[in-house]
Amino acid sequence: MTERVSYYPGCSLHTGAREYDLSCRRVLQALGVYCAEVNDWNCCGASSAHSAGHALSLSLPLRNLLLCQGESERLVVPCAACYNLLRTTTEILAVGTPEARSVQEQVEQIMGKAYSRKVKVEHPLDLLTQPALLARLKAQLCQSLQGLKLAPYYGCLLVRPENIAFDNPEQPQKMDLLLQELGADVVRWSYKTECCGGGLGITQGKATTPLVDRLVYEAKRAGAEALVTACPLCQANLEGRQSESMPVFYFTELVGLALGLADTEAWFQAHLIDVFPLLNQVKGGSLRVR
Repeated sequence: MTERVSYYPGCSLHTGAREYDLSCRRVLQALGVYCAEVNDWNCCGASSAHSAGHALSLSLPLRNLLLCQGESERLVVPCAACYNLLRTTTEILAVGTPEARSVQEQVEQIMGKAYSRKVKVEHPLDLLTQPALLARLKAQLCQSLQGLKLAPYYGCLLVRPENIAFDNPEQPQKMDLLLQELGADVVRWSYKTECCGGGLGITQGKATTPLVDRLVYEAKRAGAEALVTACPLCQANLEGRQSESMPVFYFTELVGLALGLADTEAWFQAHLIDVFPLLNQVKGGSLRVR
């Protein structure tokens, strides 16, 4: 049975993180979850709208939430920054501060519909580790990622702040669990929620490089051969700013690989750092990349 959810790709997944978008949709589709992209969605404002004013940082995500109403009460948001802002907005509107109520009234007037507070914002990492979907995933696995040594990297925004977190903010485990179910060797390390530099990678690359190099160094020191993330900005920084050549995967790409889905080769070819040498050495090159 196919379940339909609303899907918000955000700006990054339609541009530089296209492989994250494609792999996320394909994986969920393979598991019986159809992602219907929000029609006429707009930028949610991450991560700069708040610098222009709190009202703007509420208005932009609220419009997207209103567009979901009547389509699906579940909104899947893969980008960590987009997820953080949309999820935070639902919490702020639920509290109903005077400013939030004023913004809500203005946006509702423009959109011609009232905000119902029924839309639930979800991240695909949380979705894939829920018991029912995880069981479905395990039943459909085609190949094990055993021998692939991975360091899960959550970054700053995915599980913070605590009031919107779907995992432990200091020691998250859901990506670890998911990768272990795929058969991968997940390393233990203490930097999975350390900052990679975020938006500074665009404006102040020299400040970002030392942060990224430290993460890569610590991941290697823990025994990892690759990093795995759920954030397009983290992936861009980790892959583009490091001084080494450690591959950086999106977690959905590895799920797709373990499921034996077609198009995995196209996703991996989009990476700046060649991932094929690493994948080919796992099990003596027995992993099927299609």
